[in-house]
Amino acid sequence: MTALPTLEKLRPWRVRGGIALALIAAAAAFFLVKKERANPLVSTPLLAVEAAPGGSLYFNGEAHRWLKTLRRDLLDAETLDERGERVRAFAQAVQNPKLFRQLDRQWRFDALLLVGNPGEYRPLLDHLLETKDFAPVYVDHWAIVFRRGAQRPWELADFAAVRGRLATLSKRERAECFAEAGVKLVALRHMADARALLDEARQLDADSPQAWNGEALVHMQNGEWKAALACADRALAGRLEPLYALATKTQVLYATKHFSEAYTLSRRLVAGLPDDPAILFKHAQICHEAHAYREEIKALEKLIARAEAEQRPVAGYQIYLGQACAAASEAERAIAAFTKALADPELPEDQRDFARENIARIKSRTEGE
Repeated sequence: MTALPTLEKLRPWRVRGGIALALIAAAAAFFLVKKERANPLVSTPLLAVEAAPGGSLYFNGEAHRWLKTLRRDLLDAETLDERGERVRAFAQAVQNPKLFRQLDRQWRFDALLLVGNPGEYRPLLDHLLETKDFAPVYVDHWAIVFRRGAQRPWELADFAAVRGRLATLSKRERAECFAEAGVKLVALRHMADARALLDEARQLDADSPQAWNGEALVHMQNGEWKAALACADRALAGRLEPLYALATKTQVLYATKHFSEAYTLSRRLVAGLPDDPAILFKHAQICHEAHAYREEIKALEKLIARAEAEQRPVAGYQIYLGQACAAASEAERAIAAFTKALADPELPEDQRDFARENIARIKSRTEGE
C-alpha cells in the first residue's frame, strides 16, 4: 500500500492527546538532570515552593510531589492524595487548557505553581501567555509561579533574590541553576532576560553544558539552526553527553530535515528515557519521517496505553497511529485507529475529515486487491 501523506498539514501540535513540542522540545528543555546531591537548593524546588503563595493554588503533577514533602500547609485533605480526583485533574490540565479553565471556574485560582520541565506543561503555558489573566511573578531553575491579576509581572531584577540564595553554591552549581532558569525564560518568551542569565552562567562556567544547551534553545526559537547546532554540539563536548543536549541536537536535526541523523540520536534518547512521553512522541514523529514505521507504531501504542491509564484523551495519538499503520501497509489496524479517533466527539473537524478520507482511501485500495 502506498504510504499516506504526512499529517504535518494538519498542524499536529493541535491534535488532542498529542504533546505540544514547539521549538523548545520537551526533551531539549529538561529542566534539571536528576542529581543525587545533598544541597536542597539544587536537588529540590525548595526556593520555588517557599515562594508559592497561599490561597487557592493550582499546581502541576511535579509540583504536587514536592508540595507534599516541603509545603504540606498549602494542601488540604483532598489534595494530599495524589490519586484524588482534583489532583488527577490538575495533572491532566497541563495538556488541556480547556480543562484548566473549567477547574479555574470551580476553584478560582489565586496562583499557579508549575514545577519541572516546561515541555511537560507547554500547552497550558502557551495558553497563559496568550490570555494574560495570570502573569509570571517568580522564576528560578526549578519552577515558575503565576499570579492572577499581578500588579507587576516578573522582571530580571527580581532574580536577585534567587541569586542571593544561591550564593553559597559552587560556581559550577550556580552556572547550572542560572542556565536552567534561562530555559524557563525561553519558555516564557523573555528572550533578552534568558540570554542575560545564560551569559552569566557561562561567565561562571565557560563549559557549562546547561548554558550551551540554553543558548541552543534561544537560537532555535529564532530559527538560527546552524548556531543552534553548534551550541548543542558544545553542550555535548564534555566527557559525558547529557540527554537534554542530545535531545536539543535531535530537535535541530529534525527541524532541518536531517531525518536519518535525527532518528539515530532519537533511538539513543528512547533507550535512556524509555517512558518519557515527550521523548516518545518526538521519536514517533522522527520515525515517520525516517520511514521507520514499525518503530513509530510501537512508540504510539506505548503513548496510548499511558494516556488511557491516566484517563487522558488519545484521539490525537490514534490519528498518528492510523497514519503509521497505513504507511506500514497494515490496513485493518489503520482503519481501527482512525475509527477510534472518530469516536472522540471533541476531535477537531479537520482531523475528523482526515480520518474519514483515509478510511475511505484504504478501503477502496484493499477492496481492489
